[in-house]
Amino acid sequence: MKPRFALPDFQTPNVITGGRSIREGYQRGWSLQFGDLGARIEADPLYRKALVAGEWSLMAQNKRQNMYLLLTNFLGKLTSQNVIEFGCYRGGNVLFMASVLKELYPHARVFALDTYAGMPETDQTRDLHRAGDFGDASLPAFVERAKQFGLDNIVPVKGLFSETFPTLKNESFGIAHIDCDIYDAVVYSQQSVWPQMAKGGYLVYDDADVSSCIGATEAVENLIMERRIHMEQVWPHWIVRTF
Repeated sequence: MKPRFALPDFQTPNVITGGRSIREGYQRGWSLQFGDLGARIEADPLYRKALVAGEWSLMAQNKRQNMYLLLTNFLGKLTSQNVIEFGCYRGGNVLFMASVLKELYPHARVFALDTYAGMPETDQTRDLHRAGDFGDASLPAFVERAKQFGLDNIVPVKGLFSETFPTLKNESFGIAHIDCDIYDAVVYSQQSVWPQMAKGGYLVYDDADVSSCIGATEAVENLIMERRIHMEQVWPHWIVRTF
């Protein structure tokens, strides 16, 4: 599919080496932080339509723009356009992504993994969040809103990741959005999904750079050290690529 936005052609490598394409990281990060790309995205009718569906989302505006850019300009280059989200809360970001995919890649699905009952037990040596946080999520309300917007490309998966993700062993993903805030959940998500990612697929972290999520930060640091990889992007998301 033709890219939706024209991006600068930085004279940097466009091969995935050690978990990143330097060129693509600059195209998104620099263009959003210093260029006019954010304004262009905000004016895009598809983006504005997806905002309505996903108005429950707590994602920061610059991260939402970055996610939209991944979906519209980069996901189509991969062998899978499926997206998986670890940690959905009320489902706002899933609804946003599903609205975009519905138009661009009708065959693709968004897998929405969460307990939908709040956080499980957390590692109190690392995590600020505690069991039960975000307990006001409602799976029925999420499902009803998806129906309201005709988003039949969402697959809600309720339960602990360690119990539910193995049921998806035959699926492949182009983007894994890891938004689960706490150490154990991030460790499980990134390690388990890696083998099922399309080559060059994106691991996108929503909260590893958030002050209340040092456990998530540590989990990503450990991944980097264990796999000896580099970040493709550090603003507005932390992003690494599978290879």
